[in-house]
Amino acid sequence: MKVACVLITHLPVKAEVQRNSALIDKPVLITTQSSEGTLALDVSRQAKGVSPGMPLQVALSRCKDAVLIEADEPYYHQVFDRIVKTLFDKSPLVEKGELGCTFLDMHGTEGMYGGNEGIIDALLEAAPPDYGPRVGLAESKFLAYLAAVMSRPGQATRVPRDVVGFLKELPVDLLPLSWEERTRLHDFGLFTMGQIASLPVGAMQAQFGTQGRVAWELANGIDKSSLVSSKRREVVSDFLTFPVPATSLFAILPAVELLLGRILVHPSLAGKYIRAVSIQANVLNRSPWSKKLVFKSPVNRKEAALFVLKNALETVEIPGPLEDMRMIVSDTAGESGIQSSLFVEVRKQQQLREVMQQLKVRLRTRPPIYKVLDVEPWSRIPERRQALVEFAP
Repeated sequence: MKVACVLITHLPVKAEVQRNSALIDKPVLITTQSSEGTLALDVSRQAKGVSPGMPLQVALSRCKDAVLIEADEPYYHQVFDRIVKTLFDKSPLVEKGELGCTFLDMHGTEGMYGGNEGIIDALLEAAPPDYGPRVGLAESKFLAYLAAVMSRPGQATRVPRDVVGFLKELPVDLLPLSWEERTRLHDFGLFTMGQIASLPVGAMQAQFGTQGRVAWELANGIDKSSLVSSKRREVVSDFLTFPVPATSLFAILPAVELLLGRILVHPSLAGKYIRAVSIQANVLNRSPWSKKLVFKSPVNRKEAALFVLKNALETVEIPGPLEDMRMIVSDTAGESGIQSSLFVEVRKQQQLREVMQQLKVRLRTRPPIYKVLDVEPWSRIPERRQALVEFAP
């Protein structure tokens, strides 16, 4: 088996339960804002009929007694980063996927761990048991993910040789499609991957475009994606407690300045520039509050960073009296100085590279930006002349 997937399902819900035990066995619905409105980011298994990505209005119509929690994404990613950090010791190549999902290249490590059983034990031990980690082993990322989904918490599954038979009865909801696209599949009477695999690829592509072709390939066990190594990130943070709960910027800004000063002198940030900081706080008699602030240009001076943070916080609504505050830095740039190139094209590439890095920090994923590449410009068939490829300056 070449690829392992370590999966923690419903990580946001489990993270919320870890810091608030009153949510145990409750129908929890974590919401997030998007361009399409308020959506369900994650749901507990007690929230029957609700799935991630569903519009809030639809979700509440199906589960009226759901406990609504506004997403604290910096906290969820902080929990996830701690888990991923332990997995870097298990494989030379680790890819951090969607929240709660990690892929590892285990090719050639059988001897180190004493076979597949040893690999499974090592990966399960690396993740906190309270989060119910699942492990899947396969020859590709998507199949490894499906194997992990099919596993019970604390256990593992290996994809059999009969891949088509393994996929046949699995629901289409496991495909990497939006809630709307999955709903459309259901409207067409397509509920299993076997049903999609039996269709001509042209029919799927005609109805769903590029995503339809991808869905058809995955339903047939075809996964051409390769593992992309994620960088091991060192998280630097500092914490303080307010003598009296802070309710105004007059009391909060001095705390921000103090934490920022402590963080910037941390040895691991020597010669580095900060791209973003996350501020977290416990709020009196309310849910914890967090805010991620991204700098337009990386900074390494306290005055410049404080100016940006002050202006940003003046537009933020503080949800209530803050009992404490934690500042976290996990996104940094390695340059110790900034020097523009003499050549215009090189400067453009440097600017594009920086913009891509900033987008990656803001979106928490690779930016969905592509460029047109000439493949067969002499071809008489228009579709063969050019191809859309991921933009990577």
